[in-house]
Amino acid sequence: MSKKEKQLMFKIKKGKAEIVEARGVKRAELDTVSARPDPVPKNSGAGWFRLDNAATIYPSSVKENWNFVFRVACVLKTKVRPDVLQQALDDIMPRFPTFDVYLKAGLFWNYFEHNPNQLKVERETNFPCSCMKLGGKSHCVRVLYSDFKIAVEVFHAITDGRGATTFLNSLLARYFELQGETITYTGAVLNYLDLPAPEELEDSFFENATDEKASSHKESVAYNIRGTILDEGIVNTTTGTLSVKEIKEIAKKHNCKLTTFLAAVLCQVIIKKRKNSNKPVKISIPIDLRPWFDSKTLRNFSSYINIAICDKNASLEAIISTISAEIAKIDQKYLEKNINSNVNLQKNWFIKLMPLCIKKGVMNLSYNLLGERLQTFAFSNIGRVDAPPEFEKLIDHYEVNLGRSKHNAIAVGLISFGDKLSVTISSKLSEPITERDFFKELASLGASVYIESNRRDLYGGKNV
Repeated sequence: MSKKEKQLMFKIKKGKAEIVEARGVKRAELDTVSARPDPVPKNSGAGWFRLDNAATIYPSSVKENWNFVFRVACVLKTKVRPDVLQQALDDIMPRFPTFDVYLKAGLFWNYFEHNPNQLKVERETNFPCSCMKLGGKSHCVRVLYSDFKIAVEVFHAITDGRGATTFLNSLLARYFELQGETITYTGAVLNYLDLPAPEELEDSFFENATDEKASSHKESVAYNIRGTILDEGIVNTTTGTLSVKEIKEIAKKHNCKLTTFLAAVLCQVIIKKRKNSNKPVKISIPIDLRPWFDSKTLRNFSSYINIAICDKNASLEAIISTISAEIAKIDQKYLEKNINSNVNLQKNWFIKLMPLCIKKGVMNLSYNLLGERLQTFAFSNIGRVDAPPEFEKLIDHYEVNLGRSKHNAIAVGLISFGDKLSVTISSKLSEPITERDFFKELASLGASVYIESNRRDLYGGKNV
């Protein structure tokens, strides 16, 4: 197959993705291609596509020196080889056309265009989830490395946690292959030799929207954790590593699941420290919609639920009961209504015809009033990493970092691999009170926790 034949493009219409003709290649010829002996060359830049429904808010709501960047990372058992990592990245990028883009502003909406520039790996020098340059032809994704760590940082308009994890694992698979490892590919780790499937590229919000009534409900303003806000660009991160088996057993004693238990413990810690406020402590828990709607998209396809704890004297058991009851309400109909609400807003002709310069201001105001102010902290559990068995001897553990702003100072990212559960608290506060008390409380409840932090005033990597 010639180089010319392997230049791929795609279009998205009404949320549905379709591989279209490459230059000089008929559609029928493309349909016969299932694998290739060599990597697909970089897209020539002829294609563009709209932001997915969830992504539209992010470019319009960025702040000075901060935007919606999150990170999925892994710690290897051997030292990172940057030259091999760069080759692996070059090989896989054509497999992920929705990552190989830059952001452009149109008259009415922002959109993505395929990036003709090479994405280069970088040695990590800044704090995690530092502000990403979005102007010019800058990629909306970074691949960083340190001695033993490989990290993928993503502007949230590109994808969510599940999509970023798939990208990272596919990168790791190729990285290990280039060093002589044989990798058994699974559904969650994509082979760079395969063509991207149309369902990976679709806007699953539009694809799964229905004519059913959209959800509508008012939410109260949440309590905001107080403290000294760090300078722009600085984020304190503290990661506690726990045994999955152990923490599940402790959660079982409290008649709940792992996510509910850990969120409840943190919530109680915050309630105990809350002073002079009657506002509820509200937990924002993202929900991966893919298993609910049988989606394979690599773009954003997540919703969330905000859970309010109003009782200032709520016990751990009471908090667990409230969280469990709210999560139990989630079903497909509930999620469909959330999808319909978001899609209907984007379809509104008044919104569609509003120039981007005005739309940006309206979206920014809406996010400030209805986004950040409605949650005390975000609590995102990526879940168990679905990785090839060969990864077990090569990777120690994974981590998730959520970028923070001064209005939402605390966020928690969870991810598990084997029996290791990483709980990472990202904070914009100078004081380490929340992290310290959270992990101490877990220890008092019977959990063994190993702490690592970039804070000089917090543990510094020791068992608690």
